[in-house]
Amino acid sequence: MLISLKNDVDEISRLCDEVKKFCDDNGVSEEKYHDIVLILDEIVTNVISYAYPDGGTHTFTLDIKKEGDRISMKLSDDGIPFDPLAKDNPDTESSLEEREIGGLGIFIVKQLSEVVEYSRVDDKNHLSVTVSVLNNKK
Repeated sequence: MLISLKNDVDEISRLCDEVKKFCDDNGVSEEKYHDIVLILDEIVTNVISYAYPDGGTHTFTLDIKKEGDRISMKLSDDGIPFDPLAKDNPDTESSLEEREIGGLGIFIVKQLSEVVEYSRVDDKNHLSVTVSVLNNKK
C-alpha cells in the first residue's frame, strides 16, 4: 500500500487510520499495530518537523507491505539530507537532567524493529523499517 502524505501534522491521524485498515486486512495483531503506529508516528513527525525548512507544502510517501511474517515500511521524502541512524544511541543510563536532548525517538524505532536502514538516492531520503508481526520482539 502506497500512502502519500503532506508535511502537515494533521496527516498523522489519517496515516493511523490507513495503517489500521492495512493491519486489519493483513491479520496483524493490535499489539503489533500499536508498535507500527509508534514507529511511523516518530518517523513521520520528524519528516514533517525537520525535512522542509522552507515551510512550504511538500509531499512524501510511505510504502507499507506485508511480506511473510514481517511488515516492511519505506518512507521516502525529498527533504534536506538526514540520516537518523548516524547519531549514536542516547544515553539511557544517566538521569534526565544529565542526558542530551534528542535521539530517543529513533532509539525507540530501532528497539521495536528488526531492521532499520537509511539511504539517500536521487535527492531523496529513504528510511526502511522492518517489523516482525510475531509476538516476540527481535
